[in-house]
Amino acid sequence: MKFIKLLLPLMLAASFIIQCEMDDGDEQDQPKLVVGIVVDQMRYDFIPRFRDQYGDDGLMKLYNDGFSFDNANYQYVPTYTAPGHTSIFAGTNPTVHGIIGNNWYDREAGEHIYCTDDHDMEPVGTDSDDGRMSPHRMNTTTITDELRLATNKKSRTIGISIKDRSAIFPAGHMANGAYWMDPETGEFITSSWYTDELPGWVRQFNGEDRIEEYMAEGWDLIKDEEYYDLSREDDNPYEGPLPGGDKVTFPYDLEMKYEEEGPGLIQYVPQGNNYTTDFAKAAIEGEQLGRGEATDFLTISYSSPDYIGHRFGPQSREIQDQYLRFDRDIARFLDYLEEEFGHDNILVFLTADHGAAHVPKYMQDQGVPAGYFYDSDVEEELQEFSEQQFGVDLVEAFSNQQVFLDRQLIDARDLDIEEVEKQFARYLRTVDGVSGTLTTSALNASQFTEGMEAKVQRGHNQIRSGDVAAWLDPQWVPFWRDKTGTTHFSPYSYDTRVPMLWYGGGVPSGSTSREVGIEDIAPTLGLMLNTAFPSGTTGEPLEELVDGR
Repeated sequence: MKFIKLLLPLMLAASFIIQCEMDDGDEQDQPKLVVGIVVDQMRYDFIPRFRDQYGDDGLMKLYNDGFSFDNANYQYVPTYTAPGHTSIFAGTNPTVHGIIGNNWYDREAGEHIYCTDDHDMEPVGTDSDDGRMSPHRMNTTTITDELRLATNKKSRTIGISIKDRSAIFPAGHMANGAYWMDPETGEFITSSWYTDELPGWVRQFNGEDRIEEYMAEGWDLIKDEEYYDLSREDDNPYEGPLPGGDKVTFPYDLEMKYEEEGPGLIQYVPQGNNYTTDFAKAAIEGEQLGRGEATDFLTISYSSPDYIGHRFGPQSREIQDQYLRFDRDIARFLDYLEEEFGHDNILVFLTADHGAAHVPKYMQDQGVPAGYFYDSDVEEELQEFSEQQFGVDLVEAFSNQQVFLDRQLIDARDLDIEEVEKQFARYLRTVDGVSGTLTTSALNASQFTEGMEAKVQRGHNQIRSGDVAAWLDPQWVPFWRDKTGTTHFSPYSYDTRVPMLWYGGGVPSGSTSREVGIEDIAPTLGLMLNTAFPSGTTGEPLEELVDGR
């Protein structure tokens, strides 16, 4: 009995030590730094298509050593940059978070607005209105907001991108900072939403004249020409030139074009990715991210793939060369992260905000149905139809393939709004390229669970969206420049299917072809980081990453 009395305190002490060690281990499971990478206009097939030409330490390191969701899709239309970035970090679709496009018609203002414009803000680091921006139109929190709330603001969040919207929405409402590039100066700027003056590390970075050095490199193929047999011939009629030029073949003399076009040229060339990565590293050092007591979050959006894709299209040598270079940039950044923090202390995910269509003119020449939709012409046709059908122009705007009707005039004329919507929907279905339509009345009265109707509904916000929504036939796009290059916006897989790669401590290696939604990223992070889900979350945690936690 005495032996048992002596042993009991020792057992309790041992139990206490083991529990403390378990608690310490749980704390160590939390990453020091989360890095959310969004590639602007990256189709999923850019992973397998160039797989054999990528190195082992960049995209293939994420794919082979991390976890890949090979069938990740956006579940809504329209697939634009602003709603894409917001959906990733808000864990929901435009119907909830309210960012229904890059631009849209605002009924109350009676004009088209830009998603992040905020004239109550003061520009910081510039005199340009490019600094008058904020996330104030986003209706929900983001996972970055929730991390800040969960740690009582001990976690630090920074968002960076060349594009303002791609820095602002991922960083959330409560970010310590969001920085984007002023195209006139090439410098990173912000707004008074975040701070009254640029931090010293940003001013130092802006003063290093990196763009001029990058432009001096020019742009030529990074590999021998034989490696580019997966892309079209260099000289073809389906590609548009860089700004201010007419040349569409390698090599490009960027130093000369820089003198003509200025610093904004870096957006349109692969060096824009190098510049973004350099700034990401400067942000980590300047803000001491990953070095505090709580998990920090850095969001990075690479915008140059989008600018290049719009000009040259997804089958161009320019886009292939850009991705081969981007792969090396990712390798450089991953090497930096693991050297600074160690593999187990980082959590990285990489995805995209949308894909892109093949160049419609090229598809037409191959005998594939495709076409161009002229929004301005259709708006005029809708106005003429309204005059003939109702004796008055009821069309306020045609924006993002949506008809905005003058509801006050409809009420004043004692017209039935539901019947008016149906008449416009019927007319739109007679327009070349239109595949289908839905009225707001139908969207509000029904719950669609599959097909194009469900994608339209998930992209429809009852306050901000139009009265009739249309979607186009596959490979039809809103008219894009002079029928060279391409764009995105549709509900089809070439625009909706994107990579989703996870890497870092606690992430298993593997892949799945199970269909998942892009809105599943944020709640997955919520479980990984022990935070609440974003306020409008409709996504589900990815079981492959969180089961057993």
